This record gives sequence, structure tokens and C-alpha cells, in this order.
Amino acid sequence: MAKVAVYTIGCKVNQAESEELKMDLARFGHTICGDPAEADLCVVNTCTVTAESSRKSRKLIRYLGRRGAERIVASGCYAQIDPDALSYLPGLVALVPNSLKESWCKTIISLLPQPEQMQSVSIPLRTRGFIKVQDGCERFCSYCIVPLARGRERSRSPSRVLKAASEWIERGSGELVLCGVNLGRYSWGRDYDLRDLVKDIAALDGDFRIRLSSIELEDFRLEWLEEWSDMQKVCPHLHLPLQSGDAGILKDMGRSYSPENFISISRFIRQRWPGAALTTELIVGYPGESEDAFRETLRVLEEVRPARVHVFRFSPRPGTRAWERKDLTAAKVTAKRSTLARKMADGWRRSYAEERVGDICHMVAEKIEEKEGCKTASGVTEDYIKAVYENPPAHAIPGCILEARIDGLRDGRALLVRPA
Repeated sequence: MAKVAVYTIGCKVNQAESEELKMDLARFGHTICGDPAEADLCVVNTCTVTAESSRKSRKLIRYLGRRGAERIVASGCYAQIDPDALSYLPGLVALVPNSLKESWCKTIISLLPQPEQMQSVSIPLRTRGFIKVQDGCERFCSYCIVPLARGRERSRSPSRVLKAASEWIERGSGELVLCGVNLGRYSWGRDYDLRDLVKDIAALDGDFRIRLSSIELEDFRLEWLEEWSDMQKVCPHLHLPLQSGDAGILKDMGRSYSPENFISISRFIRQRWPGAALTTELIVGYPGESEDAFRETLRVLEEVRPARVHVFRFSPRPGTRAWERKDLTAAKVTAKRSTLARKMADGWRRSYAEERVGDICHMVAEKIEEKEGCKTASGVTEDYIKAVYENPPAHAIPGCILEARIDGLRDGRALLVRPA
């Protein structure tokens, strides 16, 4: 029996793949551990969507080496795009690019001492189960390296997804997170799409809920919203990336929607699914982004007032159409815009949370701990807000869904909930 430590940087698709790897390794009799010094092998699932994520990937590999890891495997998007940048790092014994991920468990097992007797072992509970249902992208937005890192679009069969969902439910996960590079483009056969998949998962037995990860605006279907808003098991939370609120910038990026599309869909969501949280993301400092274009982005966001906004600074990626642009926004200007956007986003997030005070929520307990005689459960609500439950009921265990009343905010970052 060998010990393997698995680390993940990047998106929910990466997280889903890492969780699949852990379960597969456990089935072959290997143990998942958290200490790199104890591990026979460390696996780092890397990211390269920005220069910062590439830097974090290299930094983590070096850190594991300093912590005592002697044998490291680098996998994922960075290993796919720029293997040479990783190959010289100390302790690295193999590279597993995305193109080989479908069989990466076999590759990793080949690097491990084999157990004398094949026996499945348990792995630590993941209270929120990440399930990859789709991979790849063929949009080729001007700034994005993902099509080069992930390849063509492809979907997993419904039977494979349902099997994974059932396994997570059996392990006690209270939330299933459906992940895809282009989740909204999930399809199987001629007439089976994301709506059908969600419906089939919701029909499974068990106390669980379904969360949808990011869906591109041009893929979103209003008829999906009509159905999901009436389904008890679907979390009232939608993440629709905006990227920019300026029509010219969106066109230059290769995005096939307008700021008005984003505004109108957000209004429809609020009307049809009033309890749903809308979250989004944007890129600041895109080449040619004028002050007026940036202000237009803030205007659109102010009108929509999302519950959460992920703010990214533009990062030139080799191989993309924006790589050789000469009209780059100055770093100081980008930093200033990023700070302002984050400040405004924090205000919208807080306002949304304050509006929830007094409401009933349902929190998936991710961690339960006791300090100085005070027991707390922490997790996320159905509308994707961090929450802390003080003195939860005795039956509370990680992965369970707790009904509670929102009593206030803790440090302005999380909800404080108490018995309903």
C-alpha cells in the first residue's frame, strides 16, 4: 500500500479530476495522505489560465520539495502547455498533460510500489462532490489559453455521470457540483442536454442538492431556468461570466453577447427565481480598455449588483490572439481598476448577505470543530454564501444539510446562522 498526496490549483474541473483520482487510487489499495514528507508520491494538478496561476503551480512544487516530497508528478493545464517550464523543478519524476488524463491513474499507479494484496481503502470525505461532466473548449476567445490546454469539446455519458453522482451520495456528500469547461454545452446524443442531465441526477435517492458551476451567457437557456427554479434539489445560484461590460471590448474578446444581454438575463432571473444568487467574473486591464470602457463595466455591474464578482487582471497568454497586442493597459492602471472593482464587488456581496438576515437557509456542513468549549459548523448556503453555525445540533456531521435562520454577519464575510 502506497501513500499519495494530491494537490490542486485552479478551476472546479481540476478539483473534480483530482477527486476522481483520489477515489481511483483508493480502489487500487492506495492511501491518500496530506503530508508530503510521508507520501510515496505527490501529484500536483496545475493551472496556467493566468501567469499568476502558472507561478503558483511552480511555487507549490518547490514548496512540496522543501517539505520533504521526494517524488512529484505535475499534471494538468500547465503540464500540457509548457512542460519545459516544469521539467527542471527538483523532485519531478513525471509529467501528465491533460491529453493523458483519462488514463492518468494508471500512469501514477505505475510509479508506486504495488500493494501485496489488492484491497480498496477509504478516503477522507469530501462534503461537496465535484463531478466533471464536460471538458474542452472551441470558443477561442482572444485572451484565453483553455482551448489549447483542454482540447476539443466533449461530454461524458449520462450513465458515467450518474454513477459518479451515486458514489458521492453514498459517501455522504450533501452537495454535488456539476463542472465543465463549457458546462452549458453539455450534450449526449441528439436531444439530451444539461437540463436532462440535471433532471436525472435530481431523481436519484438521497439527501443532497445540485450546484451548477459556471455557464457561459450564450449557452444559457431561459427554459432551463424555468425548470430549475421549481426543482427543490437545484441550488438557487447561477454563475454567468460577464468579463466586460463594454460592447467593444466584448466584441474584441470574441464574446458573442452584449452587456444588454447580461442585464436582461439577470432581470429575468430575479423575476423568475427571486431567491437565486447571481455571481459573475470580469477581466480588468484588457488591451485597449479605456477609462470609459472600464466605467461602462462598473455601470453594468452596478445595475445588476451580483452577489459575488471574481475580478481577474488581464494576463497575456502565449498562443492566444491577445498575446502580441501592443496596446496593453499599464500595470498601475490595471491594479487601480482591479482594486476599485473588488471594493465595489465587496459592497454588493455584503448588501446581498445583509438582505438575507432573518431568512431560513440550508447550509452544507463542510467542517465541524470545537474550540474553547464552543462547537461550530461551517459551510456554504444554497445560494453560495459562507456561513457559520454556532452550537449546531448533535446529529450534525460533515456533509449533512442543516436548516437554520440567518442571524447576522460574522466579520462581514460570512453569515452567522442559528437554529431555525
